[in-house]
Amino acid sequence: MPVELALEKISNLRGVSFDWKQGEFGKNFPQGRHYGVIAQEIEKVLPEVVSTASDGTKAVAYTEIIPVLIEAIKEQQREIEPLKKKVADLE
Repeated sequence: MPVELALEKISNLRGVSFDWKQGEFGKNFPQGRHYGVIAQEIEKVLPEVVSTASDGTKAVAYTEIIPVLIEAIKEQQREIEPLKKKVADLE
């Protein structure tokens, strides 16, 4: 089944940069700047890609977002093509 309203879904996501809070969760997170999404935010838009562990921590399955991105790009392209033609007709 195709992803529906993919562009709308992607438009409602927010990319962020962050540094892991070393030692706060008893995990060995990599140091330095990272890029991602906030699980609690993405859960409102794509709940299927967020899992919650027994301790309440949330994780995002980033690879699950890729098909939504693909369909959003295709939706955008369907909007762009007629506009390109209109611009070309004006020249």
